[in-house]
Amino acid sequence: MSTQIYDITNKAGPYIAGIKLTPGQSEITLTAEQAAYELAQGTITATGEPGPPEQEPAPVVAGDRVELKRAGLATRPTAAELAAFVQQTAQRINPYAASLTLTAADKSALVVVSNAAARVVTLPNDWAPGDSVTVRRGGAGAVTWALEAGATMVLPAAKSAHTGISAQHEEVVFKVLSNAGEAAVWAASGATT
Repeated sequence: MSTQIYDITNKAGPYIAGIKLTPGQSEITLTAEQAAYELAQGTITATGEPGPPEQEPAPVVAGDRVELKRAGLATRPTAAELAAFVQQTAQRINPYAASLTLTAADKSALVVVSNAAARVVTLPNDWAPGDSVTVRRGGAGAVTWALEAGATMVLPAAKSAHTGISAQHEEVVFKVLSNAGEAAVWAASGATT
């Protein structure tokens, strides 16, 4: 996109096309799109001089710093820290047709239990606090949960008798709230019945 140099008139405020002006600045380089509104307002006039050619920005490297605002405060993470923060990985989908006891491979995964017959998902007693899994009822058969010896489940009073996923294509998220050895305390939220 080409640019052009424009003279700044005395009608200009502290910003032109969203660009903060420096004290004493008399010229500004804008694209035609940026300049259209400002020309109509009389804050700039065309000089007829072409602007500098567009420069390809240097590639971002891990040590580069990025200026961000959080709650009004400036933070300066490195590009590597920012990339690690925003990196998103696709959730694994682990399909099962038989009853199962969840394993480490199921942590943070979407477990899809598909069968026409009823199946049981057993929640282990050794997962760490914060570990979670989403279980989806993929088939017509009922999917219920059981607890490995030592594990317990905490549910709201209105759902204290719930032990299953309510319908086909519904999901329940299970999360470990605490664990003292092999005594995981599980919570469940979602389409329980």
